[in-house]
Amino acid sequence: MPNTVNAHLEDGRLKTIFVDEIADVTAPTVTELTTNPLDLSYWLTSDGFKATHSQDMIDDDREGAAAVGQIPGQEKYSDTSLQVIDNINVKAGEAKEANDAVERLTQGVKGYIVRRRGLPTDDAFAAGQIVSVYPVTIGIKTPVAHAANQRQMSTISFSADPGSQDETATVAAGK
Repeated sequence: MPNTVNAHLEDGRLKTIFVDEIADVTAPTVTELTTNPLDLSYWLTSDGFKATHSQDMIDDDREGAAAVGQIPGQEKYSDTSLQVIDNINVKAGEAKEANDAVERLTQGVKGYIVRRRGLPTDDAFAAGQIVSVYPVTIGIKTPVAHAANQRQMSTISFSADPGSQDETATVAAGK
């Protein structure tokens, strides 16, 4: 009998927030994650978070070796962006629509993007959960070209610190 590995769809099981302060990226606290967070989960498209985590390889060519090997080098994050709903304009006489993501994530803003997978989006953060924590600096916003009758979207670029925690941080209970 073959081994079975359970698999779960990610739809509705991702939570992405932006917060201003985290003291220890390896152990963000519940308080840090729940004090004035910008919940991006419903602003992002289903494939709207992009961050390529990679590592350079360095040639290890030694005088006494006949072949050149490689050793792991610097880690980096590239191709980093958020594709978000952007309610930039409304018709005259209509109430202004919420546009929290693009209003808070403006060029030069520094903070932390925190992502959690595997639990329902609307579940609160709790001690012991595994999360990714990205210290970021927000870049430019670029409108996304789209077909008729689609949502207004923009792409917001960001840089992620190489010390980011890619599903290696554990939420702590403390303040």
